Amino acid sequence: METTLSRNYATEFDPQAYLNTYYTGPDAEDRFVTQFMVTALQTMPADLLTLELGGGPTLFAVATLAPASREIHFCDYLPANLAEVRRWLAAEPDAFDWGPYIEMTLEEENIPVTPVAVEQRAADMRRKVTRLLRCNALDTSPLGPDTQKYDLVVAQTSLDAMSADIDEWRWVMGNVCRTLIAPEGRLLVSLVSGTEGYSIGDKNFPVLPLTVDDVYQGYIEAGFRADTFQIETMTAPDARDYVGLISAVAQKAAT
Repeated sequence: METTLSRNYATEFDPQAYLNTYYTGPDAEDRFVTQFMVTALQTMPADLLTLELGGGPTLFAVATLAPASREIHFCDYLPANLAEVRRWLAAEPDAFDWGPYIEMTLEEENIPVTPVAVEQRAADMRRKVTRLLRCNALDTSPLGPDTQKYDLVVAQTSLDAMSADIDEWRWVMGNVCRTLIAPEGRLLVSLVSGTEGYSIGDKNFPVLPLTVDDVYQGYIEAGFRADTFQIETMTAPDARDYVGLISAVAQKAAT
């Protein structure tokens, strides 16, 4: 389903400008999200079939997901984002440098950061990402004919960006649970809180301002188990134009 939000995103979003604006080097927010993922993955089974949903042009989450996954499928609405990811997977010389983010991930995993360790993780990422797919979480088949169910779905600052209001947020959460997550599978999200949008140059993109309670209710109404729900928050540095970050994860019921 195409919406005003998705049309504007498709016509105005510039992957390289986004990376150059928001990924100039690992910061406290990146570390917060990575710490949350590392801790959450320690509670999950090994060899997960993983989907990164709405990953944009970024691969920093894949650096954390690769050791825990037997296979990672990466999807985004925008072909230009997938092309940016494909360039890195193909090790093209002018692709974005994710090395500093791999180093941060290794630090959070308590793995000594050496050139060999960074290269090994990069190789693991390239080996584990086996499919790049178009996706739209507002569709009842989010991956089109490739829609299937996963042990783990990770959505980093994407589900809040595609939801126009709280009702659509709840619907998207339910749709993702129904269509993409296997019984007893998990959904891990990270969201920006306390803002209604972000900017890249002179382009503005809306974000639904969600609270911790909104996130909790979205999970529970979608069919995730309350007793597995975990959530952490981080207050943004003073210079930011948003309140903070929210990361959450929960497990889907068995049936």
